[in-house]
Amino acid sequence: MKKFKRRRKSTVEQVEERSRKEDNKTRVEFLDSGSTLLNLAASGKGRKGGWARGRIVNLVGDGSSGKTLLALEACAQTFYHIKDRESELFPQVKKVMVVYNNREGVMDFPLEEMYGSDFVEGVEWIQSSTCQEFGRDYQRRVKDLKKGEFLLYVADSLDAFDSAEGKKRVEQSVKTDKDLEGTYGMEKAKYFSNAFFSHLCETMEDKDATLICISQVRDNINAGLFGDKHRRVGGKALDFYTHQVCWLAVREKLKKTVKKQSRVYGVRVKARLKRNKVAKPFREAEFDVLFDYGIDNVGSIVKHLGYEDDQIVELEENPELLKDTIQEIEDDWQEVEEKVKPKRKERFGV
Repeated sequence: MKKFKRRRKSTVEQVEERSRKEDNKTRVEFLDSGSTLLNLAASGKGRKGGWARGRIVNLVGDGSSGKTLLALEACAQTFYHIKDRESELFPQVKKVMVVYNNREGVMDFPLEEMYGSDFVEGVEWIQSSTCQEFGRDYQRRVKDLKKGEFLLYVADSLDAFDSAEGKKRVEQSVKTDKDLEGTYGMEKAKYFSNAFFSHLCETMEDKDATLICISQVRDNINAGLFGDKHRRVGGKALDFYTHQVCWLAVREKLKKTVKKQSRVYGVRVKARLKRNKVAKPFREAEFDVLFDYGIDNVGSIVKHLGYEDDQIVELEENPELLKDTIQEIEDDWQEVEEKVKPKRKERFGV
């Protein structure tokens, strides 16, 4: 069995770290995703990485790929830890506001068991029926934000929101007992492109507000030979204005056999950053999601390192060892990034 080793930084590493802190100006900060490996893929940072703070994040995937759970995990990490997270770009957080706009209105996860009753009571759970209603609600909250106030807003999902025009047609159809007329998708795409996302960056400027949008995977029947086989709602505006787009897929089902009965107790999720304005794109990560628990960060780390499952407890019960292990993974990630970087002569006197 492999054994964990306490790792100490060398003098060279300490000097290099101080130099990086002095020379590099912070341009973006992050919210913990709950997974060290996902943090690295999304931001290039482990403990201090994750989803871009003050930006727009898009989680994309098919059914049961972990989109909602990943959003809930971000909400929980933020709810409990944002006040303790150091920031060079934003004022000290005095008030935390987490809003979960769940269009479908169904949340079957045992939230109290997973994230605690304080979280369930502290989050504002709302349900907008149209994309226009959601857009007005989010922009109003952002404009009203004061110094020291933090907002994390989840829209789950963009596909489920109807357009105001479409809603009126449905009501009229029920009233007159006649078939629906017109199309819904174009109205929704037009709103997101021309009214919502096009003005959102200006609204969010200098505000400590982060928006997570969830999207469902759809088949792209017009992909052709070289186009993407899947797409998601939102159109070109969502492609342009989002800062991180993370596509999720179930890699495998986690099973355990007890008394000759095999049961699925979780899934292994693969995340790929197809779009990333705040770090290198096309980075990938795999992590485990356990039913009625959430992201198994320590278990995913143990599996990533090739260690045995019974060493999970060793890491969980030793915070300093866990910290060193995460640092080791982060160092390895940065070493690979440095080695794959093409070597070129410096330009412009840099």
